[in-house]
Amino acid sequence: MKRQYWLTMGGVVLGLGAGIVFRSFLPQSLLHGERKDDLEESLVGSLDPQGTLPEIEVTFLRCGSVQVPECIAVRGSLSARPLTISYSAVLIKHPQATFLYDTGLCADIELFLMDQALFFKQTLGRFDFEQSISNLLHTYGVQASDLDFAVISHLHWDHVSGIPDLPGIPLRINRVEYDAASQGLFERNRGLVRRLLSNNPVQLLDFTGDPYEGFPCSHDLFGDGSIILVPLPGHTAGQMGMFINRSNGARLFLLADAAWLADNYVRPATMHPVLWSLVTSDDAIAKQTLVDLYYFSRQHPEIAMIGMHDAQLQDAFMTVEQNRRIIHTQETPIDADARRRVK
Repeated sequence: MKRQYWLTMGGVVLGLGAGIVFRSFLPQSLLHGERKDDLEESLVGSLDPQGTLPEIEVTFLRCGSVQVPECIAVRGSLSARPLTISYSAVLIKHPQATFLYDTGLCADIELFLMDQALFFKQTLGRFDFEQSISNLLHTYGVQASDLDFAVISHLHWDHVSGIPDLPGIPLRINRVEYDAASQGLFERNRGLVRRLLSNNPVQLLDFTGDPYEGFPCSHDLFGDGSIILVPLPGHTAGQMGMFINRSNGARLFLLADAAWLADNYVRPATMHPVLWSLVTSDDAIAKQTLVDLYYFSRQHPEIAMIGMHDAQLQDAFMTVEQNRRIIHTQETPIDADARRRVK
């Protein structure tokens, strides 16, 4: 009788567990009722005409990647189709500065990760290393010493992992982000982020500029309306996105990790809740940021919105960008193909 009881109870527990696991893959609605369209109250109309904006070259540099099932990257997708998650930096050449948005991976990243816990190595620290940031910069004729600074979208390890290859390069970080990281993030995972920051000088940014494109405040990096930073909180306290407005190409909105993939803001949907909980500092704020991006994307389909792990959109952008360069700079198709194949 006791055996039957425990078999029954075991079956119930297994059934409940299976039900909970199954529900974790189902869609979760993030949209609640009608939203007042305050994103219309933006500063688009105050942008200089495109012809008066500077020419800006934008290049995604992929240092590594990992394959994850779609149902893990996008909650509500029941597909196990493998998607490529990239570990990237963005090289930006503005008339006033050459700089990076995030930093990719350094040549010695495996040494930095060597002392991490097995769980970390098998989850967040699992990826295929492709090229160091220094090698990729060299491919585009840039030495680390040519960089004026690097803008760090947020202080998670995979966005500062290229810094050891960039000695002495100033790091521009949101003051809110730096102060929050000082409360514990710097020492997490055996001080991984602190060690990756090396001894590079830190320049803290304050978001004292006017609201921009529906975002509550902004930071105009050069004062010319071409590079505008906006807060995208939730993933971390002070994560920041970047608008790139230029005369020689389409507008671009870099999303950091506010969305891993386009489907995260198009649906909108988080990652699988287990992964989401591992990488998100404030669940409610991060979901609201996703909702904000959802509405923004519907109002501005002409603006490319690209997350720093979205390999598919990064590759698509670079195909368009390289074709534009062939037309405008007479780069040969052979040169362009060589750049595409350097990963």
